[in-house]
Amino acid sequence: MEKSETPATYHLAISQAVRQRLTELAREAAARGDGLAFNAALKQFLSRLAVYPQFGDPQIDLVVGEGQIRTGIIRPLSIRYGVNEEKRIVFCATLPVLLPMDRPKTETGE
Repeated sequence: MEKSETPATYHLAISQAVRQRLTELAREAAARGDGLAFNAALKQFLSRLAVYPQFGDPQIDLVVGEGQIRTGIIRPLSIRYGVNEEKRIVFCATLPVLLPMDRPKTETGE
């Protein structure tokens, strides 16, 4: 039986401003009761971006290098990021956004 090859991962380049914003959003999410969902979304983002960054919706082709700017959403987190296919780099420099979670409607309509 042949050994299966693990896919080559992408290098994640995340700006300090994005890291700081993620910390702020984690606090905001926790304050509104979405802390666990936020942490799970962030963990899933990081693992997907390292292996399959093409999951997000393409927005613009890169001017230099083969790749695209994409927007990925894993509620309650939205991140816009670039993928350079030639260099296998994912770069995050645009500040992420905290989205509302889908909540079931109550009988009182709230």
